[in-house]
Amino acid sequence: MLEQDQLERSYRRLLWAYPRFYRRERGLEILTTLLDAAKPGQVRATRSDAAHLIVSGLRFRLVPPGWAAKIAAGVATLWFAVVVGSVGAFIAWESSAGPLAVDNPKLAALADGLVGRPPELVSFDSGEPLDFAHGYTSTGLFWNLGGEALPGGKPVPSGQHRAYPKIHVPGGVMKGAYPRLQADGWQVGPVTKSPYCTCVVFWATRDGLLLRMEESRTLDLRSVVNVEFFPVEPEGVTAAAVAGFAVALLAAWPVMTSLAHRCARVSNRDRLLLLLFGLPALLACFANTLDNVLSAVPDTNGVLLAADLLYPLANQTANPVAATLITVGFAGCVAVVGRATWRRHHALPGAMPTWPTAAGS
Repeated sequence: MLEQDQLERSYRRLLWAYPRFYRRERGLEILTTLLDAAKPGQVRATRSDAAHLIVSGLRFRLVPPGWAAKIAAGVATLWFAVVVGSVGAFIAWESSAGPLAVDNPKLAALADGLVGRPPELVSFDSGEPLDFAHGYTSTGLFWNLGGEALPGGKPVPSGQHRAYPKIHVPGGVMKGAYPRLQADGWQVGPVTKSPYCTCVVFWATRDGLLLRMEESRTLDLRSVVNVEFFPVEPEGVTAAAVAGFAVALLAAWPVMTSLAHRCARVSNRDRLLLLLFGLPALLACFANTLDNVLSAVPDTNGVLLAADLLYPLANQTANPVAATLITVGFAGCVAVVGRATWRRHHALPGAMPTWPTAAGS
């Protein structure tokens, strides 16, 4: 009958709200029940039936079965979102114009001219984003950044460090360096005193670079001066990290929910295999996520740097054990569930082989 065909198509479209595995296993049963309960001459689903099917279908797609499955899906999804957010930050960093070189001889000449003599020690930090993102906090770099006044932009934790100990200049080196930088067109911030040492600090910026000068006085009225140059961090890194985190969260949660529903439907023997693969992976997700979040917390007196957002990705490349364990565990769970689904599907002659599958999973 024409009305029956129209009604069946209406219900089939609504049943697309359910995951494909559920439609395959229960779709025919649900459809038959709905058709039997329909009124004579009815050609489309009622509003109450439509709302019930959509809400129930979305619940299967978005709500894992049971508290253990919810915790497991949440831990795995959060790990994935944190790492992908860091990948987004890295892509934005790499696609920027790139930090300026701090090994320019003109910068060395500028620093030596400000102090009035060559340095006794010169060092350079790693210029690779993932390298300094993973290790810069262990050096104590920028540990008092929140107590200092930046004139514009935040520094990349990769720069040139020049040390000038035991300088005898009446009144100190900074007294002459500060107005000279202003005269050369640098935007100079105010001089601040560190609460942790007897030193004064100021920052200056120009052409995408930041200069930091620190001076302390010894008992014999000599100066110990450090001059450092850092690139200004690229723009858009934070926005890319947030976007990557949000997209990964929205994409991974339905996948983890679907996997959790499938895991709940396997045999007891297969559940032992799922536990063997899944438990180590979940523990690795939890530990690695905790490490990523705590290590990305600013260690710079409250100032969040764009480099901090690169840490989760840098952590995976520097210590790939956790990522490998998570990948193997997830792949093992998918294999176990896939095998169980294949066996169940071939054991159900009443399944709907002609059910449309283009609507997604």
